[in-house]
Amino acid sequence: MRLGVVVMVAAGGSGLSACSSVALPEGTGGTTGTNSGIGGGASGIGGGAVGVGGAAIGVGGTPGVGGRTGVGGAPGVGGAPGVGGGAGGSFSGSCTPQHTNPDYAPGGACAPDCQSVSCGLPCTEDCCVTCGIDLLGSKVCTCRNPGGPYSNCSCLAPSDIPPGLLGGPCSPQGYSTATVPVTAPAGSISLRGMPCRQTNIVCFTADSTAASERGCICLADGVMHCGSVNHWFVNSGVPTQWMP
Repeated sequence: MRLGVVVMVAAGGSGLSACSSVALPEGTGGTTGTNSGIGGGASGIGGGAVGVGGAAIGVGGTPGVGGRTGVGGAPGVGGAPGVGGGAGGSFSGSCTPQHTNPDYAPGGACAPDCQSVSCGLPCTEDCCVTCGIDLLGSKVCTCRNPGGPYSNCSCLAPSDIPPGLLGGPCSPQGYSTATVPVTAPAGSISLRGMPCRQTNIVCFTADSTAASERGCICLADGVMHCGSVNHWFVNSGVPTQWMP
């Protein structure tokens, strides 16, 4: 940085003096402050402007962006539906879970039109099916000698039908089937679903025979349920009133 010099020149005899100045180059301003906001250097010497202050206080960083909201897991999937047993299930006629009884196919010993000792068809394994009135019972046909007929078939009543029930011919009389046979006498009726007067009243219908007993029972829902008796109740021979 250069300095200006002032020179005094005397004027002869006058006693007066004049000041004359010689211009020197301008001083340089102070240095610019650093980014941290520190002020500039010292003031300029010899007419230089005061040094420019440092930059403004540093600007803060860009605010952080929050993380994305977490996404919940997919809903759990329920277990596969259970396989129904008995007639119509995927493993119909089988006494072993998750197994298909080959005898349940049409023409087999466990097919719905057989399932008895008297049917006489050869069996390969035991047969387990629903049976009886409204298919409420459980039948097991034992295949003691594969290749021969069943040695025994029994249809057990459900637990809510007590053993030892007695009843005679239904009065008034009717049929156990949903519709009356075309050969039935005029005015015949079906007793299935008819209102009845007391739980566990039983009777034998017009289509019952000694070889194939059929009848009805009044259950807790107050109506007659009819079908194959399967020795669930005994014929007393005395007409039984079932109407309310």
